[in-house]
Amino acid sequence: METKSNEKNYNERSEKQSEKARLGAIGENLVAVNLMEQGWDAFNANCSIINYKSIDLICIKNNAIESYEKGWKPSISLIQVKTSFENNIPVGFSLKEACNKNYLWRMVKGPYVFVNVSKDKITNKNTYRYFILSRSMVVELIYIAHDYYVNVFHKNEKLKMTAPAGFNISWLEGKPEFSPKNKTHFGNPITKSCENEWKNIWEE
Repeated sequence: METKSNEKNYNERSEKQSEKARLGAIGENLVAVNLMEQGWDAFNANCSIINYKSIDLICIKNNAIESYEKGWKPSISLIQVKTSFENNIPVGFSLKEACNKNYLWRMVKGPYVFVNVSKDKITNKNTYRYFILSRSMVVELIYIAHDYYVNVFHKNEKLKMTAPAGFNISWLEGKPEFSPKNKTHFGNPITKSCENEWKNIWEE
């Protein structure tokens, strides 16, 4: 009986991991299509190295230089894609890591695209929203939000610092996060919605 129960739990975990991996792959491919629609070339870094650390897509903007003497050099952007059905999207760091700004600057290699997925109950089809943050926007938001969460909002509590850090979709829409507990905002550095702001791919 116990063996069958363990086997069932294992199968359920495997199925959830497969579904999560599939959703992640869908998000990456949809972002690649959107990038190509902008006139840029996009390649999946995970095709050659499985789960490439900190990078999902490599995007190239061909900036042809008229003078052959100067040569030709394209602009390259290293992109991380995060996809979720939830309004809170994990950012790939723990709370401890999210509160270390120097660590974030080392680990965030480029812009992030957050893909928010919702399913239509009638058609059973998914719809997708894309929020694009430059590298500096990602670092600032991760650090400010989680430094506030740990050192202000829960300053008198012992948190599990290995817990995953995440973004709320409302933050990416440029909305302040109001805390009914202490009547303050964490100071969202995103002041306007980043939805479909594909130009942020090329911002620092």
